[in-house]
Amino acid sequence: MRFELKDYHRNVSNEELINDVLRVKMIYGKDTLTRTEYRRHGKYGENTFLRHFGGWINVLRACGLRVNAQQQSASKGSHHYTHVTDEQLISDLLRVSQIIGEVSFSSKTYQEHGTWSPCTYFRRFGTWNKALSYAGLQPDKRFSSRKIDNAKILEEIERLWTKLGRQPTATDIRNGESIYSLNTFTRHFGGWRNALIAFIKYVNKEDEQEPAADEKEPSVTEIPINPSLPKSALIVQNVAADDTKKHKTPREPNLRLRFKVLQRDQFRCCSCGASPAKDPGVELHVDHIFPWSKGGETVFENLQTLCSKCNGGKSNLT
Repeated sequence: MRFELKDYHRNVSNEELINDVLRVKMIYGKDTLTRTEYRRHGKYGENTFLRHFGGWINVLRACGLRVNAQQQSASKGSHHYTHVTDEQLISDLLRVSQIIGEVSFSSKTYQEHGTWSPCTYFRRFGTWNKALSYAGLQPDKRFSSRKIDNAKILEEIERLWTKLGRQPTATDIRNGESIYSLNTFTRHFGGWRNALIAFIKYVNKEDEQEPAADEKEPSVTEIPINPSLPKSALIVQNVAADDTKKHKTPREPNLRLRFKVLQRDQFRCCSCGASPAKDPGVELHVDHIFPWSKGGETVFENLQTLCSKCNGGKSNLT
């Protein structure tokens, strides 16, 4: 199983954009659609719509969808975003700091209390930490790019992909979905697109899971616990000691294998269908179909996606 990046949509037509908005609208069953709802299930980035229609209100009108009062208000306010001064932006950071009682906070926290979009701060100051510094606040040291290695960046891309249920875009990063800024991805990989390419190359490596560190090559015989599972998922037994079970793989799947399982299961719980893309409170786990404690191996065929609730219930039954 291999994964490829979605192509850029430089030559997409207005009709294709409208059709995709209407497709997402059908998912929600409403006569209007917010930008946040479209980002969760849409095919195209926000900048693509901006280039073609000039704003989300124009998109809704072109699609024949209803524009509510809140969207009208947001549309009027958005025209002033490019004219907001540095002083206004900094003042709003200080206001949010007083509200939450913290001298450092993430762009996601600001999005919940602030007046402007985090994207405005990224474009004006370059990074979120620089914006905080200009306001005399403390940078968020947890996300200092100097302390981040490439593995952490790849883990963040996997987290975003799982949360959104689709390939994340630069617009998602600008809107504060990531704990890192676009500049962080650029410094590590030369750009957001290159970061995605590095992630895909990593996921597509043939060795899905490294062997267990302490595993040697004992003489083994397969025990057909579940005929429906492939041989690679079955437990093995030492011929010299029938009561000793050996594992060929470590218990926890690595990021590469974990992502392949999540992608195969469409980032939804195989038991109840819960998805972080629809409910941000959902946490997905990658679980063994045939339990590890009973000899099940950590291989693609023996893993499934479960939400934390279903995984907990399953554990209670095993």
